[in-house]
Amino acid sequence: MKQTAFVAAALVAGFVGGVLGERLAYTRRRVQPEQIVRARSFELVDETGRAISYWGIDSRNYAVLAFGSYWPPDKTGRGGQHPALPLDDPNNQRATIGVIADSPFLEYKAPDGKTRMSLGLSIYEKPLLWMADETGHRLWLGNPQSDTPGPNDNNWILSFEPDRAWMGMFTVDEGGQKYVRGTFGVNRDKVKYPYPLPK
Repeated sequence: MKQTAFVAAALVAGFVGGVLGERLAYTRRRVQPEQIVRARSFELVDETGRAISYWGIDSRNYAVLAFGSYWPPDKTGRGGQHPALPLDDPNNQRATIGVIADSPFLEYKAPDGKTRMSLGLSIYEKPLLWMADETGHRLWLGNPQSDTPGPNDNNWILSFEPDRAWMGMFTVDEGGQKYVRGTFGVNRDKVKYPYPLPK
């Protein structure tokens, strides 16, 4: 009788130990964070379920972290209404950080979908910042590329569009040596505002 009770107690203890061990191992596996999470895209949604941020490949085939319009509700609970627009469409992106090939870029867009500010690097790793209003480009700052762009383009310019004023530093070759020369210019001629952009 004692032997039977001992065997039964041993079986019960083994069963309980196995169940507890499995539960602990499961809990440990569940708490352990994933080392790699792979997906084609991620969306951050607001309290109503609308996407307000997108991380993925957009319709231009650019890798982006993009943000759309977000109107949080006020203290009374009003507000919080914004259109549920797909953020993989560049026209619906308000702020975008992305990469084209090896070149990173940053863009800010108005609700009309037009870019108001852009910062990027050329394929030769030279920066260019431009700003615009609702009528078109107004300011360029950085390293513009020549008609035959290359790594030796070392011109730097601040330009006010449409070609009204500029200031910069230009590279010149003289006698096999490279020099830089400053330049400044103002065009006092009037142009109609808004300036009709070339098509």
